[in-house]
Amino acid sequence: MKTANHKVLLLSSILLLCSLIFCSSPASAQDKTDKPNQVVKETILSNKKKRTYYLFVPATAKAPAPLIVLLHGSGHDGMSLIEKWKDLASKEGVIIVGPDSGGEGWSSPRDGPDFLHDLVEDLKAKYPINPRRVYLFGHSAGAVFALMMSTVESEYFAATAIHAGAFRSKEEFVTISNASRKIPLAIWIGTVDQFFPLADVRATRDAFRSKGFTIEVTEMPGHDHWYYDLAPGINAGAWAFLKKYELTSDPRYSEAAYAAPGPAGDANKLIAEINALVAVAQQMLQKANEKEKDFSNKDFVQDRTEVNKIAQQQAAFLREGAGLWRTAADKAETGSHLKLSGKHKQYFSLIAQYDRKCADLLDVMRERAEAFLSTESFVVIEAKRNEAQERADKLQQEIDELQKAIDKAMG
Repeated sequence: MKTANHKVLLLSSILLLCSLIFCSSPASAQDKTDKPNQVVKETILSNKKKRTYYLFVPATAKAPAPLIVLLHGSGHDGMSLIEKWKDLASKEGVIIVGPDSGGEGWSSPRDGPDFLHDLVEDLKAKYPINPRRVYLFGHSAGAVFALMMSTVESEYFAATAIHAGAFRSKEEFVTISNASRKIPLAIWIGTVDQFFPLADVRATRDAFRSKGFTIEVTEMPGHDHWYYDLAPGINAGAWAFLKKYELTSDPRYSEAAYAAPGPAGDANKLIAEINALVAVAQQMLQKANEKEKDFSNKDFVQDRTEVNKIAQQQAAFLREGAGLWRTAADKAETGSHLKLSGKHKQYFSLIAQYDRKCADLLDVMRERAEAFLSTESFVVIEAKRNEAQERADKLQQEIDELQKAIDKAMG
């Protein structure tokens, strides 16, 4: 029999309409650092901005050592992957670096290819890195970005391995044709991944294969999107794949890969990218709202394990969606600085505000979901959820006002 005081209350559905449709010498690595076998946090200046990264140079690294650039998932930082790769790096003598993205997710041109190139070149000047054995590994949002960078800089990186990622938009698939080299690729994916269904991963595999790429896909039965618990096995498989490949000549960085075609062309490109990001963010929001229904008739005490599982799944969708909206906002902010007319600059400025506000709303909704994961009493948890609901309602009102401003500016 259900305990009335512990009945889980459903969220007042916040179904957003957040979419915008627009027309060195051979010295050992240990000699180069006074902290072998320790992760160090460093910064580098790239495009006049200070960027943070985490570096691990194992004492076992011998010149010339391979380098793996690790691209983290949304809501995480470079350290989150460094921690999971550190043991394997020590065993294999591999230098690993985990840069932080410039926002919640990864975005071009903010995070690459220039930033990744600047980072790798800086490390090559300090450590005995084999320039023909620089690899990419990414998880989730970092996985998608790793695929993108692989097509843009196919003659700079030797090979790429990812977990839980795929291309999902027309704009992403188009980038495959950018590659001047058939860079080897490998994907690890769970058969029940909430964010990247098998159909998307297989479509990505087939698209690359149709262009002559070597691409391997490892489907993990019963595995979802969560990387960290299974990281040792995934990383071992990824390294077994990566270490087979080496550039046959010195790396070539394609500086013109993101050359600007002019303000109008840049604006149209940004609009397409923003719309693609928002479309996926909406899917994440829809999945989160569907999870809200799963709370129906659940008792907080008797069904606690099930309630926690639903809350974790809902929070994951909301975290992913917020990251996508922030990446869209960053792109819109870039558009507001293009040499466009005042009206068009205003469009991009409003879009940036709108998308960022949508991300803030999903953050609050995630807080509401994660309240169930607390060990506090049901009364305290319900109070926190109600307070989060009030903030969400206020943010929704602000989003509605921004939509009116956008409609007026476009009128």
